[in-house]
Amino acid sequence: MKKLCVLLAVLTVTLGALAQAVTDVSGIVLSAEENEPVVGATVMVRGTNVGTMTDVDGKFRLKAPAGSKTLIVSFVGMHTQEVAIAPTVRVILENDAQSLDEVIVTGYGSTRRAAFTGAATVVDGDVIDRKLDVNFVKSLEGQVPGFQYNNSTSMPGQWGAVYVRGRGSLSSNTQPLYVIDGMPVNSDYDALSSTTNNFFDPMSAYNPSDIESVTVLKDAAATAIYGSRAANGVIVITTKKGAEGKFQINLDIKQGLTHIANNNMEYANADEMLELFTRGRMNMNGQSYDDAKAYLTNYFTNNYGWDGKSSYDWMDAVTRTGYYQDYNLSFSGTSGNTNYYVSLGYIDTEGIVIGSDNQRYSGRVGIDTKYKYFTAGVNASYSYSKNHTFSQSTGGSNSNPTVAASTSMLPFSPFYNEDHTDYWMAGVRWNPLAVRDPKAGDNYEITNETLNANPYLRVDLPLGIWAKTSFGANIMNQTIYDYWSAIYNPQAVPYNGLGQQTISRTSTLTWTNTFGWDYTFNEKHSINLLLGQEMQRYDYHQDYYSKTDFPFAEMGMRDMSTAASDNGSSYYKSESRLASYFADAHYNYDNKYYASASFRRDGSSIFGSSKRWGNFWSVGAKWRITQEDFLKDNAIVTNAAIRASYGTVGNQSLPDLYASRGYYRAGYNYNQSPGMIPDNIENPDLSWETSNKFDVGFDLSLINRVHFTFDFYNEDTSDALYSVPLSMTTGMSLYYKNIGKIRNTGIELGINGTAFANRDITVNAFANLTWNKNEVIKLADGSEEGTYSIIEEGRPFCQFYMPKYAGVDKETGRALYYLNKSGDELTDDYYSAAKRYVGSAEPKVYGAFGINATAYGFDFSIQFNYRLGAKVYDTGHDYTGWCSSAYRTPLKTLVYNSWTPENPNAKYPQFILGDPYDESYGNYSSRWLMSGDYLRLSNITFGYTFPAKWTKKALIQKLRLYTTFDNVHTWTKDEFIGYNPDTYASGVIAWQYPAVFTFTGGIQLTF
Repeated sequence: MKKLCVLLAVLTVTLGALAQAVTDVSGIVLSAEENEPVVGATVMVRGTNVGTMTDVDGKFRLKAPAGSKTLIVSFVGMHTQEVAIAPTVRVILENDAQSLDEVIVTGYGSTRRAAFTGAATVVDGDVIDRKLDVNFVKSLEGQVPGFQYNNSTSMPGQWGAVYVRGRGSLSSNTQPLYVIDGMPVNSDYDALSSTTNNFFDPMSAYNPSDIESVTVLKDAAATAIYGSRAANGVIVITTKKGAEGKFQINLDIKQGLTHIANNNMEYANADEMLELFTRGRMNMNGQSYDDAKAYLTNYFTNNYGWDGKSSYDWMDAVTRTGYYQDYNLSFSGTSGNTNYYVSLGYIDTEGIVIGSDNQRYSGRVGIDTKYKYFTAGVNASYSYSKNHTFSQSTGGSNSNPTVAASTSMLPFSPFYNEDHTDYWMAGVRWNPLAVRDPKAGDNYEITNETLNANPYLRVDLPLGIWAKTSFGANIMNQTIYDYWSAIYNPQAVPYNGLGQQTISRTSTLTWTNTFGWDYTFNEKHSINLLLGQEMQRYDYHQDYYSKTDFPFAEMGMRDMSTAASDNGSSYYKSESRLASYFADAHYNYDNKYYASASFRRDGSSIFGSSKRWGNFWSVGAKWRITQEDFLKDNAIVTNAAIRASYGTVGNQSLPDLYASRGYYRAGYNYNQSPGMIPDNIENPDLSWETSNKFDVGFDLSLINRVHFTFDFYNEDTSDALYSVPLSMTTGMSLYYKNIGKIRNTGIELGINGTAFANRDITVNAFANLTWNKNEVIKLADGSEEGTYSIIEEGRPFCQFYMPKYAGVDKETGRALYYLNKSGDELTDDYYSAAKRYVGSAEPKVYGAFGINATAYGFDFSIQFNYRLGAKVYDTGHDYTGWCSSAYRTPLKTLVYNSWTPENPNAKYPQFILGDPYDESYGNYSSRWLMSGDYLRLSNITFGYTFPAKWTKKALIQKLRLYTTFDNVHTWTKDEFIGYNPDTYASGVIAWQYPAVFTFTGGIQLTF
């Protein structure tokens, strides 16, 4: 009996404990706007897998484990809520139709998307961080309708041209204005030469892991407040702030490999080249096959060191599998009224071509603190980058390993001499392995330091009145050292090496003072007023030094301090000033009708004395139709809005900051006496390039799950700054005038939404499309004709203009061309063919689509980018595998697809060595004009986040493992032959640095 009593007592205590181990929770979930039940909302107990969904009445019931304190309630299209666990709870979810409460950073402040009258796209920092590139700007491609990135090279850290809604200028800078935490920053490149295309992109100095979001402002309502700097759009970067609550440590580590992406640039091996050239020599002089082959075999043996059997793949020799590593550590939190964020970052990207890499060290500090009416803070960052690169000139440069490998070397040429003591023909020919030797070869090194500091003070007064003053300092120091090897560079061997060094500093100082009033009265009327004044100072200086004769070059001592002889020096500086006054006003009636207006007056030292000041303005309006009574409670159409804007913005970016002034240039000495020459004619009427921007848009959300956006825009740039020829009797060749006009008209479409969602699985999809038409409206002389292109009124800026190729004559194997400007008459004489308009480098349509999904802790995203309608021209065709007038390594396609009597339907004309009829060398036709259409699998990211209940035992708040594949595969049309269909802004490819496929694995930890 005693044992039975003890057993009953233990059982009673156990049952009581079990009863207390769970908490019965019941409740209801309602929508804030309609106060209606939310059916199918997910209710989860934080840190567990315990959860349920609401029924048709919005009600739920669950048992929460002991110790649980919080419920997480979520529903597609609504803001997630966290509520304390209680026996009975009532949860109100706010609508989030197309993120109506999402903050749009615009002008000198921010606003809710619901109240925003302009056109803008916000990209989250997590999306930016998926792309594995030193330059965060590349990640915006495909994410932002109307955003176009042009860069034919995949070399780490290299500069690329950015267009927002098309090219908006004829000769001024087309780059958008970049603003980081309210501070304008420099985006101009700097280099030893303007023709080498090896510029370090200033945006590569910034760590993507520090970015909270990027907002691309497009229309006048969004950009006009920036006035003279906003003609090409504005890209606003918001950096991360400290996490709410306690101290957090975030660690992100990723490592991986880089490799050449898929392409069709297959070069012939020794046997294939010998076979093609044998046929080519037979076709040239009628020799027999055996005689032609014997002659060529003897020639390549005597002149190229060939052993008669080996084949050397030079493109394989100069490329490699690179190593990618990226480390980021941040500390953040909130202590009292002070919010702080500190980060450190390091990235090392090894390029896939020898001699190319990028390293960056970065740090950022952000502090905000509040005391009564005062808020003060500072955002500061520093980065140090070291970039090794080489010329990417479309004219070809043998210091580029891919150029030397495809033009100077043949598959008959050995890598090393017979005893392997040195490179083959080192210092005599452009052996790329020798020229890029890491110890004694060429060296092009760019060292970049970028410092940003942006302290501010804000005072908030009663009645919604506030005032703010902020100071921004953006300073970029850059050193470029270009060394031509005394041992291995044939051009530098005669004077025992050449060193050139450029040291430059670019500083932009901005002081901004703003005064605002944000007020709501009678519960329905809201106004936001802003008055501001701004001063900006831009300074640039450059020192250049050159030396020759490096006596210790063989020992690897190639620094300029070891050189013996001076080779000249120069110094240059320039500066400009900008003074601005601006006003911005927004009105909102009952969250239904919105209106905005802005005005800015800029005075710039760049322009003429009589046209120094420019006025820029905008007006915008928006009607949220779903706030009307007839749609307010509609369950299908949950958000619908029409918006429109019109205004003007300017462009003051000229290559010459003194273009309006008459001045002399020093350094033109005579007979050992100092001399100066007139270098520019005064133009007091030189003034602002002005863009008139019109936009009308429509936003639509259905059942809070599917969101559409549509924009039509028309942007006319008038008084376009353009260089005009001068009579050579003046001693000058050109000067700038406001004489051109260019127009961009387009449509942007975007859709995103939730394809599927339940308690455990969410699948979101997106797609966007941009159609843009670019047209030159007015030009100084009506047209400007180049070698293979033309700038002409009524045509796109990048219009190709050249003889049109008509295929192969099946009878003779000769190349055919259209004889006249129109019609079908053909000729096999290239020099008799007339030029025709054969296409534009401007894509007609471009965009992206993809999927983001989460399930049971796993996350998955995939993105495809596409571009249609553009033409791509290979200006390096005469050296990269096509030329028959010299010994260059041919492409395999030329070997197997050239015309022969047995193959009259061949793709290419008959190959004749030294072909007198071939126009490939030094001439241009549409034979090398290709379709630029492509579909690219741009990014795949796959990750798994471990349940918090597991990781918290190890004091880890979050643990995520992930892998990322970047630039996975590109599909092109069959006619395209190249490493990458992406081009420079001109639509040209030549001597390309191959596209890069990157694979990484990573771990994210939060403590």
